[in-house]
Amino acid sequence: MKKLAFVLIGIIAVIGLLTAFDGDCRGIKDGEHRSMKGKMFNDGDRQDRMHDGYEMMCEELDLTDEQKEQVEDLRISSKKEMIVAGSDLKLLEIDKRIAMKNKDFKLAKKLTGDIFEIKQEMAENRIEQHEQRWNILTSEQKEKAEELMLDHPRREFQDNPKLKKLKRK
Repeated sequence: MKKLAFVLIGIIAVIGLLTAFDGDCRGIKDGEHRSMKGKMFNDGDRQDRMHDGYEMMCEELDLTDEQKEQVEDLRISSKKEMIVAGSDLKLLEIDKRIAMKNKDFKLAKKLTGDIFEIKQEMAENRIEQHEQRWNILTSEQKEKAEELMLDHPRREFQDNPKLKKLKRK
């Protein structure tokens, strides 16, 4: 009778553990971790918010049809470049993970350098795109854009004196 009780308790405990985890560990191998990005926001929601911001910018700055077309062309070409760079980055990260697993530290160091070169190119491309968008605007639109940036909610967060103490130095 005691054996039966222990078996039942064991089965209940195993079932409890399995339902508690509910398969969250599927697909995680060799130290890979899932990104929290998908759990916080649906990527489609992010795209919608970005598109809404673009629409609001066009309205607020009163862009001409030609300016809207230029900005859209710039956005599309930049997005394509970022997709290619992002996929190259992911491939290098996979190669680095394999090199580390195989204890090929020389290759891992080289790949790390390559990864950071791509990240630097991506950051520089974002700056260039921002500059190109800025150069599309007229002087009046630039003034209006400056005002909008000052009124942006993130600005209030950045200017909070309590939070400045927490910034890295």
